[in-house]
Amino acid sequence: MGKADPNATLATDCSWAVQLTACIGNVVVRLSEAAKREIDVNDGEDTVEDEIRPAQEVARRSLALFAVVGAALGVPRDEVISWLRTEGLWGALTSHEVAYLEQTNAPRKAHINFGWQSERLIVLLWALGKIQELPDSATQCDTGVFKSILPPFARTSAQAFIAQATLIDEDSLWKQADYYLEDHWKARDAQLHERSMPPGIDIEIVQERHHAINWITGYDGLPWDEVTTDT
Repeated sequence: MGKADPNATLATDCSWAVQLTACIGNVVVRLSEAAKREIDVNDGEDTVEDEIRPAQEVARRSLALFAVVGAALGVPRDEVISWLRTEGLWGALTSHEVAYLEQTNAPRKAHINFGWQSERLIVLLWALGKIQELPDSATQCDTGVFKSILPPFARTSAQAFIAQATLIDEDSLWKQADYYLEDHWKARDAQLHERSMPPGIDIEIVQERHHAINWITGYDGLPWDEVTTDT
């Protein structure tokens, strides 16, 4: 994992709200035309079909992750927890996120790792149509854009943000999943063969974005913490 700035904050004000700115043996088939992926398991007896998650689920995940990333970048942990509970979003956290927020003295590595998940958040917001274009795979996202999009900064409540959420077209989501799959493969292949990283690709960035798009497209039906980024 690359280095992140442990002293970074998204903004500063009177509250955190204003501070936060295939597997071998299985058959894997990408059905581009139908915007689906089917994975045959148990010798074809069962089928797990990838399915794009509902917009409201993506919106809730965005808000929960926004808070966790904020804590990683320096927002007071107790204020983050209070906001999540007040907005009814505590249940939207994963077990790993809860453990991180409840840890009084989380190790520096945990702060860095969760800070890097801003690269996942930018993909979620893009999928919700809140960001028109994603940065390239070698450019870190600008965390400052989050405050113009997400509650409590944006002039909308958390509940309204979720209720009014819509996703961009499915074809764009599947194309982006393929794009990050390809970039991630190129990066891993370069690492494996001890070559220079391909132009326009940073492996730390692309692996986080690959994780997010795989979750959005329901890769293997896995929950957030268990999503894989197979290449």
